[in-house]
Amino acid sequence: MPDNCSDRIRILALSLALTATAQADDVHPIDVWHGEWSAEDTPFSLRVVPAGNRFTVLPVQPAGLEWTASNGFISGNSGTIDVEYQGVSAQVLVQLLSHDTAIVRSMSCQPDYHVICTLVRNQQARFIKRTSQN
Repeated sequence: MPDNCSDRIRILALSLALTATAQADDVHPIDVWHGEWSAEDTPFSLRVVPAGNRFTVLPVQPAGLEWTASNGFISGNSGTIDVEYQGVSAQVLVQLLSHDTAIVRSMSCQPDYHVICTLVRNQQARFIKRTSQN
């Protein structure tokens, strides 16, 4: 479990993301999204369950974070999802780099003056797929 608030916020920003513009020459099948994903070098993990061009995110090992997420949207190898955490609303972008690796980062965070938004600005996290469809 992360030792400080900054690490927790970075994990949140990195883990609660999936969307955006698909790169036509590098589109992954929808099944690639399905499975358990962990933020690299942390105990934080979640399950991604796709259905069509949408997905849900379920906590597996939340590492002490209490957050809520809307249904996300998938477009090829990218996805977006809205996340709420301690009075902050963020839109998170997830980009698949391969069938078992993704990068997650915040696209927007409100209110922009909130300390969480300040800490996640220009940060990203790497997620590793631990299990596939179950």
